[in-house]
Amino acid sequence: MCVIAAASTSSSRAKGSRRRQRPSSRERLLASATHLFTTEGIRVIGIDRILREADVAKASLYSLYGSKDALVIAYVRALDESWRTRYAERISDLSDPKSKILAMFDQAIADQPESEYRGSHFHNAANEYPKPDTDSERGIVEAVREHRRWLLDTLTTLLTELNGYPGLTQARQLLVLLDGGYAGCRIERSTMPLEIAKELAKSLLGAPPADYCI
Repeated sequence: MCVIAAASTSSSRAKGSRRRQRPSSRERLLASATHLFTTEGIRVIGIDRILREADVAKASLYSLYGSKDALVIAYVRALDESWRTRYAERISDLSDPKSKILAMFDQAIADQPESEYRGSHFHNAANEYPKPDTDSERGIVEAVREHRRWLLDTLTTLLTELNGYPGLTQARQLLVLLDGGYAGCRIERSTMPLEIAKELAKSLLGAPPADYCI
């Protein structure tokens, strides 16, 4: 009896430990949504599919996020946070603003094989809502734009540091190169378009800045 009781107690402790180690319902929902949205798309994925993947009850999704669209917004913002964090780590040992600018292209290039050449997840999310009809759909597009504004602001700041005066026009030109590189990678299933975009960015940085005024 003592042996059986001890075994039962040990089993209960193991189960309790596994429960404590398991990610929360919120984390599981976001992780499942991220996997499904990035690999298959957003609109094609229904709530029930996310719930099955996450092993979470429907009531939990509505209590934690309120709706699928709110979960999509959380997904886009999580992508943005991840991008910013990884970029900060990539440039942590860099001091030259030009190197920091080119590091954006390096990060985009490094991401493509892992994402199976799906281009930009931010572009893909925006493409699914070409004419947002509701406040929640507009919120999704706005979350994408927040990431884009951060990219533009970061590039502008670095170009201002590099050239000594505001670099908004040149920042927009670099962002267009990044956009085109992402689109090409998705079509060609290769990093070459982004690598070419990086080389063009080097040429642009070596030319007289578009923002320069005599």
